Order: sequence, then C-alpha cells, then structure tokens
Amino acid sequence: MRQMPSSEMVSLISFLAVLLIFFSIDIRSRQPSASDPWHVQMFEWTSRVGGVATAAALTLGWVDLFLYDEGNPIHVALVAVPGSLGVGCAIVLGLEMLWQRGESTESDSP
Repeated sequence: MRQMPSSEMVSLISFLAVLLIFFSIDIRSRQPSASDPWHVQMFEWTSRVGGVATAAALTLGWVDLFLYDEGNPIHVALVAVPGSLGVGCAIVLGLEMLWQRGESTESDSP
C-alpha cells in the first residue's frame, strides 16, 4: 500500500468525521425492541458496527496525522480497513432508506 501524504489524510479524516456524524444521528433515531423483524435489527446493528469502525478509523487517522512520517507505527491499512467497513455500512443504510421509502408509500396509499 502506498504512503498517504498529510493533505490526503486530512481529507480522509474530514470524510470520516462526517460519516461518524451520520452514524450518530442514525443510531439515535432508532427505537430498538426485541419484537422487531430481523431486517430492522440487522440495519440497527449495521449502524452500530459502522459507527464503531468509523470511530476507530478516525482515531487512528488523527493519531497518524501527528506522528513523524519516518518509521510510522500506524500503517495506512489500519485506517483504510475500518474506514472501508464504515463506508460499506453507510451504503447498506442508504439502501435501507430506499427500502423504507417503498414500504411507507405502499402503506400511505388507500
């Protein structure tokens, strides 16, 4: 994997911060219960896993930003893997919005 310059790391950290805000808003808007269908629980856990993965990537990226470039103990993959997991979870939650929209328009029609 190639080395990531500081300017690119700042852009990645900014993106991950916005993604973390998305996950925070999403998980706080959910009202979980044990009687929910499996897909509701799956999307809730997707939001939790995405938030934790994004927070881990954001933290590692932030620490990496302040370390010297020579002999850097944080490899780019340690930021990229949880960051990619967070982006994947955000995509799944985006698909959930499309799914819920289809259910809400069907239930609204007489």
